[in-house]
Amino acid sequence: MTPLPLPHPAPGLVSPALRRLCLLVQVLIGVGAVVLTAVPVWMWSSAERVRSLVQNVPGAGGMLTVDERAMWLGAAVTLLPVGVGLFTLWQLWRLFGQYADGSVFSRRAQRHLRGFALGVLAAAAVAPITRTLLVLVLSLGNPPGQRMLVIGVSWDDYMNLLLGAVLLAIATVMAEAVRVAEEHAEFV
Repeated sequence: MTPLPLPHPAPGLVSPALRRLCLLVQVLIGVGAVVLTAVPVWMWSSAERVRSLVQNVPGAGGMLTVDERAMWLGAAVTLLPVGVGLFTLWQLWRLFGQYADGSVFSRRAQRHLRGFALGVLAAAAVAPITRTLLVLVLSLGNPPGQRMLVIGVSWDDYMNLLLGAVLLAIATVMAEAVRVAEEHAEFV
């Protein structure tokens, strides 16, 4: 017995409101991707900009050194959160592409929702690690005994962790619903 595919609306049957929402979200994702990649390049291209931004780092007390080594290492450290952010935005782009095509309950849409949830979880984990590494990098130029290790987890990190967990649970529930619907379709 060949399983019947889940019914997916034809592209012409997707509501115009949903199509507009998907387009708006994809435009916002595109803007976010540009900003996510441009801001670190802009920031790490000027020692003065970095100095002005790190003066108020909690726990550092203005004891951070912005030299050429710190600039290169700091830029390298930012590659991790930028990479995670781009992966997360790509998953969201693909998810809303599926929605715009009318494939709201497809396996592909569920995979992209799960990928987005995992990206949010990864971003929540990477944020405190990135902050710690940046303070280490920016204190390498300090004399011995004045190098710093600042470890901190913010409320935003915790909330992003919870958001990622909720999204992962929703993706899991929706994937299970797709599986059950496919199973029921086999009996028809």
